[in-house]
Amino acid sequence: MVNFANPRLLYLLAVVVLFALLYWRMRYLRRRRIARFGNPSVLESLMPDVSKYLPAVKMVVALIAVASMIVMLARPRTKGKVTEEEMSGIEVMIAVDVSNSMLASSTDDPRGISRLQRAKHVLNSLIGKLDNDRVGLIVFAGDAFTQLPLTPDFVSAKLYLNEISTGMVENQGTDIGSAIQVAMNSFSGMKDVERAIVVITDAEDQIGDAVSVADAARNEGIEVDVIGLGSGKGAQIPLDRSFTNWLKDENGQVVTTYLNEQLAQEIAAAGGGVYINGASATALNELAERLDEIKKTNFGKINYSANDEQFPVFAWIALLLVIIDCIFSNRKIGFLRKYNFFSRGAAVVALLLAGGVAASAQAPSAPALQYPDNSLRPERKFIREGNEEFRQGHYREAEILYARALNANPTSEVGLYNQALTRLKLAGADAEANQELKQNAVQAMEALVKAQNPTVAEYAAYNLGNVAFEAGQLQAALEGYKQALRVNPRNEMARENYRFVEKQLQNQDQNQDQNQDQNQDQDQNQNQQQQQQDQQQQQNQNQQQQQQQNQDRQQQEQNISQSNRDQILNAVEKKDAAARARAKGDPSKGGGQRSRGRNW
Repeated sequence: MVNFANPRLLYLLAVVVLFALLYWRMRYLRRRRIARFGNPSVLESLMPDVSKYLPAVKMVVALIAVASMIVMLARPRTKGKVTEEEMSGIEVMIAVDVSNSMLASSTDDPRGISRLQRAKHVLNSLIGKLDNDRVGLIVFAGDAFTQLPLTPDFVSAKLYLNEISTGMVENQGTDIGSAIQVAMNSFSGMKDVERAIVVITDAEDQIGDAVSVADAARNEGIEVDVIGLGSGKGAQIPLDRSFTNWLKDENGQVVTTYLNEQLAQEIAAAGGGVYINGASATALNELAERLDEIKKTNFGKINYSANDEQFPVFAWIALLLVIIDCIFSNRKIGFLRKYNFFSRGAAVVALLLAGGVAASAQAPSAPALQYPDNSLRPERKFIREGNEEFRQGHYREAEILYARALNANPTSEVGLYNQALTRLKLAGADAEANQELKQNAVQAMEALVKAQNPTVAEYAAYNLGNVAFEAGQLQAALEGYKQALRVNPRNEMARENYRFVEKQLQNQDQNQDQNQDQNQDQDQNQNQQQQQQDQQQQQNQNQQQQQQQNQDRQQQEQNISQSNRDQILNAVEKKDAAARARAKGDPSKGGGQRSRGRNW
């Protein structure tokens, strides 16, 4: 079964969930912005080297690494095997003097380590040497009380020891007898258990009869050992760490405290123990050897089970994931391109260079250029600083630093290339307002196409192709990419852009041919329409001529008929006149002859 030493730290896993939600939100907003900018399927081809999947994979790896670190801090543990161990030792009560005199120096140097700090150091090392013994802690000055009861837990004993200070006992003085009496009452009372009391003090300003109390302890089988701290020459008691304010008595005189070594020796002798000077280099070993001479008592068998710590497993997992996250970037993995795991689509040309000289190149911009090995030290310094500014997007500052690099080495091709690239970035935001700056950058790139450094020549030609494409000069862009491929046939970005521009030109030619065909068709249609219009006009003219002829014919016919009518009318009138004449008998008209011929 797994348990945790610090289970509350597991609440931090909520931060991992929060980061995951924030990442999902940012990806969603990014897709929306791309959709507003244009067709996502078309825009993907503008970034052929940007992977769809690696950013998400990197985020998952990072979140798992953070989660592993949180679990590691919570210290997962599994229950270990139950161990049975036989304990044997003695009971030791340590009495520490915390009177104000313990603030004085433990050496002849008035600014030396204090007696109390020296006592902590000695006892801390002593507790580490007490194997399987039980230890307790007492503090005393004018009074004494138990700070830590008897315990086999040495870790807790050291923690309590480090918290000891002179302010723990209000009643000042040095009542060693009271401390020994409290220690005698603090033992467990088990039979046949050897006991010892270790008193660490300067034995000054003694209150009560400590010698007689030590003798009584010896009569009960308790050994009393004394460690004396301080100097026989005396030392003042500082009130702060500046060592300018000293403790004074009621008469205004600076108090000087001494180690009462004679009294300490008498107490140790009465208690059947030893006296050890704490300033001695062998004091700790002497006391440890003395306690080892005391007969050990069997405390019985103790069963315990130690938990097996599992946090190293999660630490290794987190370390491995962090390394993986550092190795991989958001770009497609170069050596996997030829396997074509995912559909990449057509390659297109970037309108502006997206990457800088020092920054990691982003497709399809040229990779970074660093200073050559034979460059001057000032040149390397300025180029390195300029690259850092370029990486942060501070193009104006980067241009200044590249200019300084060129001052150090005017023939630096890398410096010239970096400066031209930076000017292109500066001019890219407002090309019309910075037309002169852009022209200077383009001229510098055109000169660098013939650079001795093949990498500079390759990237300069490639960038000129991008600039030409941005200006809509497809033929010039094609020449730029072709020149970059001449220098380095393995430049995949230039190759992809070359193919794309070539396809664009082919499409333009096809469109032109289609337009020409359409124009010819339109001309033919117009000719046919003109012919039809001419034919229609000719027909109309013929019809008009026919109508005119008909009208003329009718008019002629009308004229002929009128003359005939006139002739007929004249003949009729003449005939009628002749008839009337004959009716009247006009001989001249033949009337007489007709009457002679008939007789009525």
